[in-house]
Amino acid sequence: MIDFPMTVHYLEISSRENINRKLVVQTDLKIIQVREPDPAFAQWLYRAVGKEWYWVDRYYWSLNEWEEWVSNSCISLWIMELSGKPIGFYMLDPQDNNNVEVSYFGLLPGYLGSGLGGHLLTNALDDAFSMGASRVWLHTCSLDHPYALSNYEARGMNVYKVEDDLQHIPDGWPIPDLRG
Repeated sequence: MIDFPMTVHYLEISSRENINRKLVVQTDLKIIQVREPDPAFAQWLYRAVGKEWYWVDRYYWSLNEWEEWVSNSCISLWIMELSGKPIGFYMLDPQDNNNVEVSYFGLLPGYLGSGLGGHLLTNALDDAFSMGASRVWLHTCSLDHPYALSNYEARGMNVYKVEDDLQHIPDGWPIPDLRG
């Protein structure tokens, strides 16, 4: 395992009115909440979206661990579908003091750069405020998609903290190439 240096940006938004909306109108595009998500499906989404961005915190979890997490937590899972096929997702995690964290967010690799990320984020923020949030927050890092931070800021989120950290890169995973 290698510890790779990264920069983490924490962002927040405190009002639905501050969302700079980006909406894509397509009759075959929809975002739905998955009630009682199947642990294998949640695991697949997490791995399919997150591996390229070095999401490792739950990558090696067993299906039993996924089942326990999705059934015993307050986290909600939302998927973006195009023509009935899942192409992205987000998870919302309600916390103390009416905070809601967008704990996971992303599109499947074939849909990056399509403009759908702004639409997905607009919906994630709206859904978080619909849960009663007075503050919605998330974090991203320098290992994420090159446009992730700019998408969050373009939707009206503000950076409130930046810190240097290390990401554990498992053996056999490629070392990040941050030259691009």
